[in-house]
Amino acid sequence: MAEKKTGLAAALLDAHVDYVVDELSGPGLTALIDEEVEAALVMAGKLTLGAVVTRKQIKDTAKIFAAKVEFGPGLPEVVGDIARKLFAHSIHDKTQVGELLTDAHFDEFATQILELETLREKIIRGVVTSPLYADFASDLLYSGITGYLAQSNVTKNIPGASSMLKFGRAALNVAKPSLEATLEEGLRKYIAKAVQASTARSAEFLINNADAEALKELALDTWDRVKEQPIGALREDIEARNVEELFVTGFEAWRHLRQQDWYAVIIDAGIDGFFDKYEDATLAALLDDLGVTRSHIVDEARRYAPSIVKVLKKKKLLEPIVRRRLAGFYGSDALAAALAKAG
Repeated sequence: MAEKKTGLAAALLDAHVDYVVDELSGPGLTALIDEEVEAALVMAGKLTLGAVVTRKQIKDTAKIFAAKVEFGPGLPEVVGDIARKLFAHSIHDKTQVGELLTDAHFDEFATQILELETLREKIIRGVVTSPLYADFASDLLYSGITGYLAQSNVTKNIPGASSMLKFGRAALNVAKPSLEATLEEGLRKYIAKAVQASTARSAEFLINNADAEALKELALDTWDRVKEQPIGALREDIEARNVEELFVTGFEAWRHLRQQDWYAVIIDAGIDGFFDKYEDATLAALLDDLGVTRSHIVDEARRYAPSIVKVLKKKKLLEPIVRRRLAGFYGSDALAAALAKAG
C-alpha cells in the first residue's frame, strides 16, 4: 500500500511539473504575468514599507554593498573600456552642447549658483590670497616694469640716454658681475611684498565689483560661445587616455571614500530621510511617487520573462528548476498523510 502511495506521489509530481513548465513556456505566460502583477499590486496597497522592511535591515544591506564588498580587479578595467567607448562615440560629433542643456536651464543654474554669495566671497579671497596668485601677479608686474623701462619713450627721446644705460649696465657688470642679478632679485622681492600687502584689498575690490549681475552676464556670454560647439570638440584638448585615467582615479578615490566613517553616516542619514517620508506609506503609494505604474511592471516582465524561459527550456534547465521546487512537497510526510486520509 505504501508503495502504491509513493508511486501516486511520483505521478502527481510529474504531472505538476509538466503543468507548470507548460504554463511558463506556453502562450499562457502573458496571462500569468498579468495576473501575478495585478495580485502583487493589490497586496502592495495593503502593505506599508515599515511592515515589510526595517530601517536597520536596509542600513545593514547598504553598508555591506556600499562600504564592505570588495570589487574584483576586473571592474576598473571594465570601467576603462566603457570610458574609451563613450569617449570615441560618433554621437558627440553630431550633438551640440546646447542640445543637452537649454538656455533656460543654464540661466537658472547660473542664477542659483550666483546666489551663493558667501561661498563666492570665500572662493575669491582664497584665490587672491593664495601664494600661486601672488607669484603670478608679481611676475606680471615685474615683466611689465622691465618691459616698460626697456621700451620707454623716455630713453628714446633723451639723446644718449639709451647709450648711457647700456654703458652703465656694462660698467656694473665689469665692477661686480652679480650686481645686475642682485638688483633683479631685489626688485622681484619688493614687488612680491607689495603684492602680498595688497591682496586683501584686491580681494575686496573683486568682491565689490564682480557682483552677481556682472558675473551672470559673463557666464551667459561664455555660454553663447560654447552652446553651439559639438561635444566632440572636447577631444581637441582631452584624449581617450585622459578620460580612462580620470575614471580609474575616480574609482580609486571612491574606494578610499567608502572606508571613511563620513560615508557610512551619510548613507544612514539618507535612509532615515527616506523612511521618515515613506515608512507608513503603502508600497503602492511608494511606487506611485517613484513613477512606477502597473503598465511599466507588466511591460518589463513581458519583455524579459519569455526570452529567459525560452533559454532555460532550450538548455533543459527549466524542468529541473520546477521539479526541485516541487519535489520536497511530493516526498513529504504531509502529502503521504493526505493520500492516506483520502483513501
